[in-house]
Amino acid sequence: MFLSLVGYGIIGSAQSYLHQVIVLNEGWSNWQTGEVMEPATMGIYDPGIQQYTVIDTLEGAGFVSDAEIYEGYLYVAADGQLLKYDIDSHELLQSVEIAGIRQLAMANGAVYVTRGDVDEFGMSQSFESYFQWFDATTLQWQGEVSVSEGPQYATEGIAVVGESIFVGINNAFDWGNEVGKVGRFNLETETYTEWDLGEEGKNPNRLLTSGNKIISVNNRDYGSTSLSVLDGVAQSVETVVVSDANAGCLAAVMDGNTLKYQITGEGQVRATDINAPAVSSVWLSEVPAYYGVALDPTTGHWYGSVTDYNTYGYIEIRDADGAVQGQFDCGVSPGVICMDVRSMNDIIESQFDVLPPASAWFDILGRSVLPVSNQAKWTIDNNGRKILQVGGR
Repeated sequence: MFLSLVGYGIIGSAQSYLHQVIVLNEGWSNWQTGEVMEPATMGIYDPGIQQYTVIDTLEGAGFVSDAEIYEGYLYVAADGQLLKYDIDSHELLQSVEIAGIRQLAMANGAVYVTRGDVDEFGMSQSFESYFQWFDATTLQWQGEVSVSEGPQYATEGIAVVGESIFVGINNAFDWGNEVGKVGRFNLETETYTEWDLGEEGKNPNRLLTSGNKIISVNNRDYGSTSLSVLDGVAQSVETVVVSDANAGCLAAVMDGNTLKYQITGEGQVRATDINAPAVSSVWLSEVPAYYGVALDPTTGHWYGSVTDYNTYGYIEIRDADGAVQGQFDCGVSPGVICMDVRSMNDIIESQFDVLPPASAWFDILGRSVLPVSNQAKWTIDNNGRKILQVGGR
């Protein structure tokens, strides 16, 4: 039986593994003077050696609102810019200015974006389109749905279901005048339709999916929270109020059919089945206030960020049962967390008949790999990373 040491971590018989965790830290700025006190940064956490490294500083970005991995690249929405990085070298390849860019969705070789922002006077900024898309290769503008044909207010959450893009319409930058709608853009017919979430469904912030259903976490008037479930097949909407306090902007994630999310001020994480939004249970109790969360789809591990928004930030890791597995320090205000999951099917193998010398027990990044037997073989993945397989009889 062989143990697989993938350069830096152990891989079992699964067909996929967590290669790296990308963390976007917003830093913090003095809102009165505009001075950047702690710049936004991007870091990489290696789950094998449990090491975090800052790999880029996002100059001029006051915040980071979303990030997506797509076909070997990382796309980041950062304070009016769309940034494109190589997922392996972490090199910034391209950038383009997109005023008001909020969240991203990837489909059919394009980056779809929602938009909303305030102007220099702190008032809600008007755009001719609140939903646009750009070529994923060149970042050039490809299309949009204008306010006369699509969303008429600022948009935020976005999700892909089949051949449709769903967007949450909230008018969230016009305080006191929030709305609650979900729009659907059909990629095949390029037609747009819209649903009203009702009086209790105002200010949808996150759109998460399970099958053909979309669940929206709504911050209403920023003082209470509701959930809306949109059935894309039945084209029906159900909205229920779940708390008199608002939910965090990023502290929500889908785990199969279950929404796991945190209400501001609650030292717990709630769990709600998408088929029964009015019913919730406590998944985690006595936990810190999370800013952003993500799940490792290969293990079900929960990565939750904790910060005071101006001096520190760290990521807490829990297993599928909620038990703490560890944590690592990162930057201030780590809000966006991306899981880079890769397939074992992409690995190219090369066999060695004898064990390499002791000096060879390091991967190409200089990380040590400890031998456990006298049987071994190297493998090389498509990115040139050495993988050592060792095992005993």
